[in-house]
Amino acid sequence: MTAVRAGLHAKTLAAWEASYFAELSREIRHAMLRDAFVVTVPAGQPIYEALGPPRLALLHEGQARVKVVSKDSRAATVRYAGPGQVIGLPSAIAQSSPVGADAITDCEVSMLNVATLRRLAATDAQLAWLLAQQACQIVFETVEFLGDNLFGTVQQRVSRHLLDLASNAPEGLIVRVEQQELADAIGSVREVVARALRKLRESGMVERHTSGIRIVDPSGLHRLASGGQ
Repeated sequence: MTAVRAGLHAKTLAAWEASYFAELSREIRHAMLRDAFVVTVPAGQPIYEALGPPRLALLHEGQARVKVVSKDSRAATVRYAGPGQVIGLPSAIAQSSPVGADAITDCEVSMLNVATLRRLAATDAQLAWLLAQQACQIVFETVEFLGDNLFGTVQQRVSRHLLDLASNAPEGLIVRVEQQELADAIGSVREVVARALRKLRESGMVERHTSGIRIVDPSGLHRLASGGQ
């Protein structure tokens, strides 16, 4: 992992404008980015640890998974994040959280200063209200995500995760993920996920690709993920 000062880093500014922070004033943006750092995180490495120091990350590039970690170190994915998304807000607000984040692909992020965020939110009503709204949104998304994992079939859960993980490439929608990672994400085992993927291939919704899995029929996969036939 390497880090440099964010300052007016072009990718930091682009990610900021793509995030919910875009509605904040230029003064808030300047204060938040003045002491931020741009960090590169290799695939498979943590962006921040569960139960560790509070962190707030603005993603420029790559995909990350946010996971909740139990006391016995078991992990379950609660959401995915890509460019222009912010991760770590509950930790930043509460000063600690059982939630961590890992890089699925190589990621570039701006690590924002949590102390600066808390100081500004204590005096700026617009920022404080925005953080409250986003905290609620995270709760809603997490409940929906976990509900799908608890009540959906394996086929539905695998389909949902494939759609969440897909990224645009010249060859189409590509999912760069190992079967074991999918199994961990849905709380299953690799053999079960392998069978689900085989059924999806047989139905023509996905196919093997040199970079991972290519989604051939995103509409059909979405119907399946939503409980349709």
